[in-house]
Parts: sequence; C-alpha cells; structure tokens
Amino acid sequence: MSESLARGVRGAAFVLSLALVACSPPARDPAPNAFDGAVADWTREILAESPELATARAAPESAAGRYRDRLDDRSPEAEERRRTAAIRREVELRAFRAEDLSPEQQLTHAVLRAQFANAAALAEYEFGTLDPLGGHAPYVLDQQASAFLTLPDFFDSRVTIEDLGDADDYLARLRQVAPALDGETQRSRNDADAGIVPPDFIIDRTIQLIERIISTPLQQQVYLAAFRRKLDAVAPPPAPATQPSPERRRAEALYTLAEAVVRDRIIPAHQRAAIWLRALRARAPHEAGVWRLPGGAAYYRAALRAQTTTDLSPEEIHRIGLARVAELNAETDRALRSLGLTEGTVGQRLSILTRDPRHQYPNTEEGRAALLADIQARVDAIMRRAPDWFDSLPRARLEVRRVPAVNEASSSGAYYEAPALDGSLPGVYYVNLRNMAEMTKIDVPTQDYHEAVPGHHFQIALAQEREGLPLLRRLMGFNAYAEGWGLYAEQLVDENNLYADDPIGRIGFLRWQLWRAARLVVDTGIHAKRWSREQAIDYIVATTGDAPGVAVSEVERYVAWPGQACGYELGRREIVRLREQARRALGRRFDLASFHDVVLLGGEVPLTVLAAEVESWIARRAR
Repeated sequence: MSESLARGVRGAAFVLSLALVACSPPARDPAPNAFDGAVADWTREILAESPELATARAAPESAAGRYRDRLDDRSPEAEERRRTAAIRREVELRAFRAEDLSPEQQLTHAVLRAQFANAAALAEYEFGTLDPLGGHAPYVLDQQASAFLTLPDFFDSRVTIEDLGDADDYLARLRQVAPALDGETQRSRNDADAGIVPPDFIIDRTIQLIERIISTPLQQQVYLAAFRRKLDAVAPPPAPATQPSPERRRAEALYTLAEAVVRDRIIPAHQRAAIWLRALRARAPHEAGVWRLPGGAAYYRAALRAQTTTDLSPEEIHRIGLARVAELNAETDRALRSLGLTEGTVGQRLSILTRDPRHQYPNTEEGRAALLADIQARVDAIMRRAPDWFDSLPRARLEVRRVPAVNEASSSGAYYEAPALDGSLPGVYYVNLRNMAEMTKIDVPTQDYHEAVPGHHFQIALAQEREGLPLLRRLMGFNAYAEGWGLYAEQLVDENNLYADDPIGRIGFLRWQLWRAARLVVDTGIHAKRWSREQAIDYIVATTGDAPGVAVSEVERYVAWPGQACGYELGRREIVRLREQARRALGRRFDLASFHDVVLLGGEVPLTVLAAEVESWIARRAR
C-alpha cells in the first residue's frame, strides 16, 4: 500500500499485526457456539460505538449497554477507533470457517463477510465518515449527513421522554451536541490538511444550511421545540389560576437549562463550523467527482462495491445505465403518445406534464394536508391488497409525517425511518413539503410505494420482526438490497394493474424508473468519467424532465455520497432476475408470496447472498 496512493491505512504497528495474523498458520477453527459469541460481541461493540443507532432502533440494554444519555462520539480520535475496529472485525471473522457452522450461522457468516470486508476496505481511507454498517461519506461536513442536520431530527423523532428521568437524559445528550459539532469541524480541518476538500458548491450549500439554523429564533430551535413538546406531555402546564405541580416546576427548570445549552454552546458551535467552512471555501475546487481525491479512483471502486455488493466496474455500470435509459425512454414515449403528448423529447414532454397545474397540489397548508391524506389513502389501499402478494405482513405501525422544517432544504423528497426493534416507535414515512411543485400527482404515488408500502416498510419491519434473526443482522444495511427492493416494489404495483385507472400515475412510475437508470449514468459519470456538476444536472433534466432545482439537489447528493445512487437499479435488476429464474424453474410450483418471504425474511443481505438463498429455495421447492 504505497504512500503515493494516499489511502491512509492504519499506523505501521497495526498494519504489521494484521500481516502477522494473515500469514500465521491457521489455528483450530472455533466451535459454532464461539461464532455466536463473537457475533454478540461485535453487536455490543457496534452499538457501543453508536448510542444513536441503539436509540433509533430501541436496542436492548443487554446488547447495547446504557445509551439513553449519550450521543455518538464524533471526535477525530473516535473516528480512528471506528476505523481500527472495522479492520479488526474483518480479521476476527476470518478465524471462522463457514463449513464448521450450522446452516443459519453460515448465512450470518456470509452476510458479515461482505459487510465487514466492505467496511474494512473503506476504513483504510483516513478521511470522511465511516459507517461500519452502511458505507462511507468522503466529506465530514456536507449538506446531507452531518451532525448539524441529523441531530435535530434525532432529538425530535427518536429521543423519547416518558418521565422526568428521561428528560434528564435528554439534557445530558443536549450537552454533547456542541462537542459533536466541534468534533466534525476538527475532522474537516484534518481532512483539508490531507488534501480532502469538498467541491465549492457543497461547501456553499452546507454554509447556507448552517446559517439558517443559526438565524432561527431560540424558541424555534428544534432541540428546544422538541423538548418543550415532550415535557408538556409528561408534566402538563397547570390549568388557569392553579399552581404548577412539583413535576411541572422541575420540567420548567430543565427547559431553562436546555435554553442556555442551545444559546451558549450549540449555536456557537454552528458559528465555528460556518467560520471554518467560509475559510475553506477559498481552497475548494469546482470538480465534482472523487476522482480528484488522493487515491480517488480506488476509493470510488471500494464505495461502489459497498453500495452495490457487486464487482461491476464503473464502466460496466455506466453502460448498464445507458441501456436501461434507452429501454425506458422508448416505453415512456409510447405511454406519452397514448395521452396525445407527441411533440418534443421524452424529457421535454415529462417536464411539461409535471408543470401542468392540473397535476399539482396547491402550495398552501390546505394543499399539503390534501397530499398527506392522499398518501394515507394509498397506504390503506396497498394494505388491503398486500395479502394477495405476501404471506408475511409487518406488525409495526406506519406513520406518514412531514420532513422537519430544519431538514427540508437539504432532504430528499421522501424517506423512510425504521421502527424500533421493540415496537415502541413506528416506522415513519417522511415527505418533504417544502415546495408542492416538487410533489406532483404524477410522481407521489410511486414514491409512496417505494418508501412506505410495499417498499421499505415491508422490507425493514418484516426483517426486524423475524424471530431468531441475530440482532446484528436486523441492524445491518445493504444499499443495493434495500433500494433494489424499493424499486422492485414500485414495479410490483404496476404489474398488478394499480395504475389501470391512472394513466398519469403510470407515467410517474416510468419516470421514477427512468430516474434510477439515469442515476447509474450520472454517478459513474461524475466519479469515474469526470463529468462536471453542470453536465450531470443537464443530463438529469434532459432525461427525466426534472425541474433544474430538483436536479441540482439530486446531483449534489450523488457528489457527497459516491456509489449510493447505483444501488437502486442494480438491486431491482437482480431481484427481478431471481424471480423470473424461479418462475421458469418451478412453473406451477412458483408462488409469488413465498418468493417474497425468501427475499424479505432474512433481512438485508448482499445481492450475492440473496441469489444463493433464492437458488436454495428453488431447489427445495422443486423436490
């Protein structure tokens, strides 16, 4: 591993220790029960690294320790520990031979082998932020995943207060926000010293978002608004002309302390981040892709492997994207012509259609309420049809909510948040209502099917509810599997004729499919073919008919999250391929609902593992 690649591997002593492990004669393989113990140890370690993950999933304290009063440590030292641990876990896993394990353990071994190998490969790059369970972001401070954006949402939607003891924990965590922000600012400084500087437009957008938080009035800061709402629920305000209860007086005292923390610590930490980014802006390049980073080409290949769980090269993915765009372009052209839309390119006609006021909700609170009501109606309709397609249905509730105001500017159009493992928190489908022109009646139905049902809510909740699945497997994420399922869910709805009376909605379905195919082209274009930001935006607008503002947000997301956008279409392709393979092999014995159980009940897995599981199911069913 040469210095010229600047891959930033661990220090010489640690590298030597890994080499000695790799070169030593293999020890006697541990017994199967030792494997279960190792999985439990890795689970505890990962949850200890991320009390925020433990909170979001309501992990049992027996596995996670006490975490309700802690945030993730975002300091440079903690990030180094995470990288070192990721590399060590991959080495430890290699001590177990799959052939010595039970069938269920073998599946867990295969899943962990892929996840740990990807995490270890990305941990070799001493920049950005490593997620041991989900990939890597090259820039510590960006417009979509930095602490100044994720923590307000975490406090608002995931931190629960059931009594005043929980309120003490909330305040304890609040006191850790400023150190978390400062930790990321320091890591951004360290990365800049090593030549890792975000593009100028990423810095501009990030400064804009931070300054918006700084300028928000104190009482409206999410940390305080959420605290007030939760305190009022456990210690209600007194009735008129009555004295507050002792609990209420204590709640007010806690709120006053929280105000001081936000005013005197958290806001100044935001200001320090903004000052740093304004200074960094003078050194920022305009080139969008990670190809310009030290070792950037190898880094992008590692990111693609983690995000797609394939060994496809950037060039291969680019070609797959171009072919799929051409296929969908032809199908969309036919659908548009059936509506009498014949003039202009497909992208131009889609743009005209999405701008038509007849297909938009009013950009008012009434329009937003109507959209949310329509989404709920679609969710209810799918749940009535779901028993025809699925043997297993999730027990977890699904709620539809607006994206919090603080995150609207940086958030995607919609996203799903997993339920708690213990059922205490529902799955949540968040919809971004910043601009109703972006939430058209053409596009929203397919978005609902992807993010909510039968998409991510089925995929995540069913895996979490599977008895006997190791906790670590229930926590794990594989982008190509998850987003591939979401895209497959869109297709499943179309195949079952839910658009039969909604030709405009079916245009939206095709547009969403076209968009995901275009992502293959654009992501590889930016990071491997050295496309500019502007070239990528132009391609998205021309291909999908997106408004330029939407295309800008999407392209900047791909810039800050290399490879992630490629998971959708590659995952869908594999699930469909496996389904059709099963249909051909089994003939009359093929059952769609049983196939879906095979795909969903094992939790998120690499595409290679999914293929092996489906092929095993085909063999069993064919007997």
